[in-house]
Amino acid sequence: MQNEGKSVLLVSMPFAETSIPSIQLALLESYLQERNINIASRHLYLKTAEFYGLNNYNFLINSPNDSYIAQMVFSKYVFPEHWEKNVEKFRYFYENIICKKDSDFSFDKYVEKTDEFYSYTIDKINWKSYDIIGFTLNYGQFLPSLAIAKKIKELFPEKTIIFGGSTIINELGKRILKTFDWIDYVVSGEGEEPLYQLVTDIDNKSIPGLIYRNNKDIIWNQNNDYIDLNSLPFPNFKSYYQELENTSDDVRQYFLLYGRLPIELSRGCWWNKCTFCNLQSYHKKYREKTIERFIKELSFLSNAYKMLTFQIIGNTLPQNNFHEFCNQLIKLDKDLDLYIEARAGQLKSEDYTLLKQAGFNCIQTGIETFSHNYLKKINKGVTVIDNIAALKFCKENQIKNIYNIIINYPNEEKKDFEETKLITSLFKQYLDPPQISKFVVGFESLIYKHCDKFNIEMLEPKIIDTIMYPKEVLDNNFYFFSQFKRKQKLKENNWEELVKDWKNDLEKRAIDAIKQKTTINQLTFYYIDGHNFIKIFDKRFGEDVALYVLNELERKIFLSCIDVVSYEELRDKFSDVSESELKEILDSFVQSYIVFNQENLYLSLPLSYAKIFGKEIRIKSEQNISVSQTV
Repeated sequence: MQNEGKSVLLVSMPFAETSIPSIQLALLESYLQERNINIASRHLYLKTAEFYGLNNYNFLINSPNDSYIAQMVFSKYVFPEHWEKNVEKFRYFYENIICKKDSDFSFDKYVEKTDEFYSYTIDKINWKSYDIIGFTLNYGQFLPSLAIAKKIKELFPEKTIIFGGSTIINELGKRILKTFDWIDYVVSGEGEEPLYQLVTDIDNKSIPGLIYRNNKDIIWNQNNDYIDLNSLPFPNFKSYYQELENTSDDVRQYFLLYGRLPIELSRGCWWNKCTFCNLQSYHKKYREKTIERFIKELSFLSNAYKMLTFQIIGNTLPQNNFHEFCNQLIKLDKDLDLYIEARAGQLKSEDYTLLKQAGFNCIQTGIETFSHNYLKKINKGVTVIDNIAALKFCKENQIKNIYNIIINYPNEEKKDFEETKLITSLFKQYLDPPQISKFVVGFESLIYKHCDKFNIEMLEPKIIDTIMYPKEVLDNNFYFFSQFKRKQKLKENNWEELVKDWKNDLEKRAIDAIKQKTTINQLTFYYIDGHNFIKIFDKRFGEDVALYVLNELERKIFLSCIDVVSYEELRDKFSDVSESELKEILDSFVQSYIVFNQENLYLSLPLSYAKIFGKEIRIKSEQNISVSQTV
């Protein structure tokens, strides 16, 4: 039986990624459907990719570009006079910042195709059929949503326009409602229950999480309630698949080849102390689903949509019963391909093996930096040795680690760069390189709240914001990310060159490995175990291969450093070895760069041949070994 409330259309605009449905729409739609609301959804970013051409769309939203700058052309429909006066600024930014190299997708073509999408969206969608139209906003969807919402309000002033999403929370939502009069309501924070209450009682102004106008005042009903994730219905992706069927062949084919479904595991972060992060502003309490509920949901979605590739939504692996979580995934007996965010320092080598067996072929670890000094500034709660271990364990288990290093922190020092450069020289020849994340200040992050403690004199709008918005609009300070002006100017460090050299060196080594067809060229730095001795092959520092042969005691100590281990733990384990001998062996490992030492912690650096290739092997000689050393 249909609820007698209003009919609702939920919209996700460009510039979302086409290969993954909007989890926000899927959750909200299923929540309202379960309560008999007349609701529909449109994933309009798919249509944008069709108009632009898939390759052009992906070029705009993927590194070195991003979805935030991709939205700039929609300023034309929100601020037409501003666009006309500043169109050459838009052109310059597009041609010199976005398209640094020649591109077939010119600025004029970019504008032309956006015009076509805009006209299609206004003319071909039956907005008149819905009473309430909600826009879910994520990074890069604000201007497109403003543009379409503005036109809907012009054509149908009786329609109720609602905005919601992570980038318009709290005080930002109040500022946005004050600035753009065609938006009727903003839902701040979790939207399921507030949206349902608003749909069923549009005149109710006491709904938790609702931001609304009361004459000239903007009122925000702060919401301290938290939804039980286990009580939510399974997300509904039918609208996405229907939209996909009505797009171009290349967009459909792209999803068939590279598509994945999002599935929520948790909300919030249990650590919640990183100085750069603003997650706590919209998820103040960490919650995760039970393993039973998560497995049941994943199994249902896999069978219903014939899908094996999933992106798990959450900022960390389960805090409770991690091993049971992986074992239950294995028991599904599906060839799953899973992606998740993870935290360094939580898992041991064998845990990564279990992750791989469970189907995790790709993870994103919150590495952020390889500098001890830098980690203290961002209060990550992990150590450099934890970060190295996470990359090593991923490499051994053939899990791709897509991670970032943060640069341009307001109190970044030369020391941070030099420390990173020195430490990464030990493993950049064989471990995955990072992506660069240039720091901006997030709304309500610890840095945002305490600028003076981080060498920040003042916060400023990003350059792209000064182009997209008229000054009188931008002065309302509704932007989610800010640039900053330092109190004390610092010399820039050449992070780009560091990462570029890392990537280029790995690419060269990969080509050499194909040509040479030897294990040492393939792995660069690895060990093989002879039961009572170990051989370590090292080609990190030149064309010659260094060979280290460890005796029985050295072998035992080396293998005890496979996971991060403290000196005290080693002393307890090798109580029959004199302290001087233990220290001498550990020092020789560190000096030979086969073990990394941080204060009283140790971690072996070479990869395990047996773990990578999944079998025990006999000791065999390698080609091109010209240096032999015994530790």
